[in-house]
Amino acid sequence: MNSNYRDNNVKVKAIQNGDRRAFKTVIGSYYNEIYWYAKSLCRDEVLAKDLVQEAFFKLWKKRAKIKEGTIIKGWLYKSVRNNFLDHIKKYKKETYLFETTYAETLGHIMEREYEEDVKRKVLIVEKEIERLPNKCKQVFRLSKKEGLTNIEIAEHLGISIKTVEGHLTKALRMLRERLKEKIQVLFLILHRIR
Repeated sequence: MNSNYRDNNVKVKAIQNGDRRAFKTVIGSYYNEIYWYAKSLCRDEVLAKDLVQEAFFKLWKKRAKIKEGTIIKGWLYKSVRNNFLDHIKKYKKETYLFETTYAETLGHIMEREYEEDVKRKVLIVEKEIERLPNKCKQVFRLSKKEGLTNIEIAEHLGISIKTVEGHLTKALRMLRERLKEKIQVLFLILHRIR
């Protein structure tokens, strides 16, 4: 499992439990990045600081309601964006359309970058699957991509169920070893869904 993901979960749990040191660590880790994002939205230094402060305040205030697995950085980005949109609705109705469009465009750009990153990682996973030994690759694809059971694979290939299990174990071990930690979570998700 990705160490950043584990670290994030540890921070989420610590913050949920009211650990102020963990919260200060989160502020130290993300403040500058979140501030520059806020400033890019509003193009105003004072307002950007207010938006970021409000996001961290909400994180602390709503800490008990934050779900395990929540990515703190993503939560803060979303909070700043929502705070910015709320600010626009309250104080700048005349420029609401322009600012909303601008914020949504930035949101779409961020989503597109995220999707491109996921696509890139999927390609890396697919390349590593291609590098598996032929039988492992064949069994792995029948299991994970075609959704066949071990019994169905054994019948289809004319091999024993134990051999199918052995190939799957070997394929998963090889893929875990070859794939970097950051991609392992994506790999597990992709091949559980299919």
